[in-house]
Amino acid sequence: MSLYRELLEKVRDLKITQDDLPPITKQMEAELIEDPVVLERKHVLHVLKRYSQERLSQEDFMSWVHFVWFSDYFTPHEDDADCITSVFHFLQELEEEGDIMPEDLDECLEALTNNTQVEGLFGDDDL
Repeated sequence: MSLYRELLEKVRDLKITQDDLPPITKQMEAELIEDPVVLERKHVLHVLKRYSQERLSQEDFMSWVHFVWFSDYFTPHEDDADCITSVFHFLQELEEEGDIMPEDLDECLEALTNNTQVEGLFGDDDL
């Protein structure tokens, strides 16, 4: 179990991709869901910076976002949860709309740096 956790931490830190992970057993999966790998703002900030510097393609970036957010193997750190959640929701909205623009990345980077929430594509008036 600890080896798989270490591999997930490497995925979180962009040292390997999720495609490099070996198959997971049901027992390991259950244990990881019970005690997921912690995701902090600094981890998301690192990946976002790599993407903004064009050291990571949009496809690889969004693949990472989807894996980390939807796999149930990761959980945001309690102090960072609102910020991380808003950034991931914003990124998903952008992906659905088509493209992530530099100003959108700047908004996410600012939110992660300051531990604030991203407003998103739609303001309160559109809800």
